[in-house]
Amino acid sequence: MNKSLFGTDGIRGPYGSEGMNDHIAYRLGLAIGQHLKNQNISAGSVILGRDPRISGKNLQRACSAGIKKAGYQALDAGILPTPALAFGTAYLQAKMGVMVTASHNPAADNGLKLFSAKGGKLSIPEENEMERLLLTTEPDDIYYEEGEEIEVRTEYVKNICKFFPKNFLSGEKVLLDTANGATCTTSPEVFSRFGAEVICLHNGTGMINENAGSEHPEDLIAQITRSSACLGVAHDGDGDRAVFIDPSGKLINGDQILGLLARYAHKHDRLKERGFVATVHSNSGLDTSLASIGIELHRANVGDRNVSDLMKKTGCNWGGESSGHVLAHDYLPTGDGLFTALSLACALIESNKTLTEITNWVKLWPSRSSSFGVDEKVPLDYCPEIQECLTQSIDSLGHEGRILLRYSGTEPRIRLLVEAKDEKLMNDIFFKMQGTIEKTL
Repeated sequence: MNKSLFGTDGIRGPYGSEGMNDHIAYRLGLAIGQHLKNQNISAGSVILGRDPRISGKNLQRACSAGIKKAGYQALDAGILPTPALAFGTAYLQAKMGVMVTASHNPAADNGLKLFSAKGGKLSIPEENEMERLLLTTEPDDIYYEEGEEIEVRTEYVKNICKFFPKNFLSGEKVLLDTANGATCTTSPEVFSRFGAEVICLHNGTGMINENAGSEHPEDLIAQITRSSACLGVAHDGDGDRAVFIDPSGKLINGDQILGLLARYAHKHDRLKERGFVATVHSNSGLDTSLASIGIELHRANVGDRNVSDLMKKTGCNWGGESSGHVLAHDYLPTGDGLFTALSLACALIESNKTLTEITNWVKLWPSRSSSFGVDEKVPLDYCPEIQECLTQSIDSLGHEGRILLRYSGTEPRIRLLVEAKDEKLMNDIFFKMQGTIEKTL
């Protein structure tokens, strides 16, 4: 069996594969029980939820069986967004939470995300220990059990609505693409509660993430140009992320969204430590733009857990990734695409301008990024051709740009980002690196 099940965001992979199947889910349930026992927690509940993938029910039932076998109560929160599961874990004082989802991955994939009693992601040491327990647990035959049904969705909606002004979207139209995912009921309801006329796309009419949502906003872009909507919002499959479309059909860069949220929070004295946390993937233009208004940008490694950890260390209450995953610790310890969308909508309505107009002050450096499929994640230190090309490219950029090359933590892919003040130099280096990667890996 694969000895590294956990990636940057839980366990994830094609359903039925060695690393993602009902047996893994059952063993994870047993491992959760042993983990709790090791913490001297002898009783209590674990909440489980899922997105609408066909494989989700069996994975949840298998994990529930493992949890119950270990002597703990398994609670079934049904289909709901990941942030609602995180909220419910803390709200109901459960010992842990398990979300069955593969987020933005294709419908054939699935995964398991773990949450602490406070509704945050597990620490890396906790996750390593959980993986050790899972891999050393050898149960008898797998079996399935239903958890006790529990209501979380209603309280989640009530909680998020407390953070925004009543009817602040009255008279406005919003286009919402829920990716046929976990937000199909929650996001339309909440936007409507604030007075918006909501037009939904891919709202339970097809397969999760299939030509829909944050990974495929093409339909949303096409429709918004034919409407009078002030904003287009596209979620990923489990609802912890969102991307945004201007009425002209422009997909707004994620770093410009981060800059807008930081500036809006700062304007309203809601930005602690005059700082904001992003990742190493964020554009250098975000640094310089935020610095121009007195905000310091801190950079974490890729992954919302790393962003959250650095937020705690620096005392910042806002942070996020350019992919659309934003964290606001005054609200939840994990990301919520709906909270992000409502926060952005507040800034938009207050400005009385278009989304492009209120984000274009973030001046981004020319950059190009892509990902490439790999058969095996060979350590880059063992790839001399790539190392030589990388060294030459870094020397060419000097202090006027940067390169990021890393394997995806959730997919068999390698990701390349090249950024430079000079666009021609950036393109030359990107395509040189791309050719070397495709020839070598």
